[in-house]
Amino acid sequence: MTTPNPKPQRRIFYGWYILGVILLTGLFAGPTSQVFIGILVDPISEDTGWSATAIAGAVTVGGVLAGVGSPLVGFLADRYSPRVLMTLGVVLMGASFFLIAAAPGVWVLMAGYAIARGIAQNMIAGVVPRVVAVNWFRRMRGRAIGLVGTAHPIGTFVLGPVALLIISAGYNWRSVWVVLGIAVIVFLVLPNALIIRRTPEEMGLLPDGDDVTEAGGQAAVEASAREAAQSWTFREAMRTPSFVLILIAIVLTNYGGGGLPFHMPQYYGQEGFAVQIGVAAVSMFAISGAFANTLWGFLAERISERLLGIFTMLMGTALALGFQFVSNPVVAVAYGVLLGVASRGEGSILMILIANYYGRRSYGAISGVVQTALLVGLALGPLIMSMVRESTGSYLPVFYSAAVTFTIAAVLLALAAKPKRPQHAPNAAINAGGGSQP
Repeated sequence: MTTPNPKPQRRIFYGWYILGVILLTGLFAGPTSQVFIGILVDPISEDTGWSATAIAGAVTVGGVLAGVGSPLVGFLADRYSPRVLMTLGVVLMGASFFLIAAAPGVWVLMAGYAIARGIAQNMIAGVVPRVVAVNWFRRMRGRAIGLVGTAHPIGTFVLGPVALLIISAGYNWRSVWVVLGIAVIVFLVLPNALIIRRTPEEMGLLPDGDDVTEAGGQAAVEASAREAAQSWTFREAMRTPSFVLILIAIVLTNYGGGGLPFHMPQYYGQEGFAVQIGVAAVSMFAISGAFANTLWGFLAERISERLLGIFTMLMGTALALGFQFVSNPVVAVAYGVLLGVASRGEGSILMILIANYYGRRSYGAISGVVQTALLVGLALGPLIMSMVRESTGSYLPVFYSAAVTFTIAAVLLALAAKPKRPQHAPNAAINAGGGSQP
């Protein structure tokens, strides 16, 4: 009697190794966030005499460059190997940290932060890793993009306390950047150089780890080929009314998503809450927002991402209107959690929608423009809301303005139906060697 051969164990899909490297890299990009810099403003100012305004100016320049640089990095991601781009981004990130540590004046600090935030972050925690996730995952694209969006904010809150520990141990703020720069080079260069790859096809694999020899494998091959053939070029996507509607919706919804948490501590202070309540609410906003990326990503694999986006925007409307009724410290902190879930997870939802609308072919360039719209909205929210608050003397118009923009964004997204690609356009499938011209 012969014993049947045991079924061979299925190997772990290589895309998960790539995603692991992306998550690790995104964590170490956390120090580029405004929240992390905010932790170090006082130590920097006390040591150097530079004003808080001058340091904030460096943050503003970095944020502007991040928005301007996103489309450029997106174009590069469609043309060149993400392994080269992410490895180069890691080196730039480490070098920028060393430059910040050695800054003799605020202008050098500004230059270092501009390189870190405006260029390196897009290469290692923004546009490029999202392109990699879109290429390697199709059925599980939602969770992949969601996880990519989670890494950077979690890194901010993991490395923030580390920075404070270094300073409390008797070292100065410059030592924080030296330690982080060394960690970036030591832990990230080799993994990115050795593991990252552009597409599964160049390794003889299919997205999601589908096996052509198994049930449903041929359908996966056909679905992958169909997506490649139906992918849009950059110019084609830019001309669709749906893309314009999505861009406007992103700016409007991030007006509220960026402005409300900025003003949350000030409003709570005005209403008589302790300072710690405002701090706790903002912290919970950031943490819940980080994990919301993954939550909405999983849901987007089962529910229309457009419906999810509309839901989060209308959730923002309700929360904006409800701020005026917050009168309990527990509810105040819970509001931070809910606002993070609504306004931060929305970013991943819309990035998934863009991938499913326009495909893989020019996703880098297209999502780079989307990233710029997102950053514009985040930048406008705090500023315009401050002007409204100062001119009216009340926060009610601030809340109403956010409710209006959230609602308009939901309507625009509802109108942004999936476009049909022109039949006369050339169909250029993605190959193992790289992307195509936009």
